Formats: sequence, C-alpha cells, structure tokens
Amino acid sequence: MAVKRKGLTKSYVEKSLDKTATALNSIGLINENEGRELLDMIQRYVSDAQHFLEKGNLVAAFGAIEYAHGLLDAGVYAGYFKILRNEDLFVFRNTGTSGKNKSRN
Repeated sequence: MAVKRKGLTKSYVEKSLDKTATALNSIGLINENEGRELLDMIQRYVSDAQHFLEKGNLVAAFGAIEYAHGLLDAGVYAGYFKILRNEDLFVFRNTGTSGKNKSRN
C-alpha cells in the first residue's frame, strides 16, 4: 500500500516564517562583534525566504527559513545570543555564566 504524502504548502511555509520571525524577535545580542554578523546573515535568509515565497518557490522559501532558524539556534549555542522570551522556539537554552548552552532534550 502506497503512502500518500502531502506536498509542501504555502500555509506551512508561512507558519515557518512566522515562527522564525517570532524567534528572531525573542533574542538579544551577547557578543556584539560576532553576534551582529550572524544576526545580519539570519535576517538576510529571512528576507530571501519571503522573496522566494512571493515568487511561489516554496522549496527555496522553506529551505531559507529553516536555515535561518538553525542559525538562530547555533547563535544561542555559541553564546552570541540570549533568549529573552519564547524559549520553546529554540533547541538550546541560555547558559547563564558557564559552559555551553544546554539542549532541551
């Protein structure tokens, strides 16, 4: 019996964009030097995702927004960003003052 799969939908990509936009607005910079450059890259991927979505390229839009969200998580893990709210949108948690950030798992 073949499994019927749903394709990627505009609604799903829009929800991913909203989730990442909320996460992006939920962080603060800890390390201004490296964090600012990473934040700029993330914002560019979000912008790219919006552009691809407007053009109807759902696969490219989804790829760009998921990459942006992954960079947000990486920035938290590396200690460049501090999560100020909406912790449930991130894989890692703030460390406080010592060690690497903790995974939620």
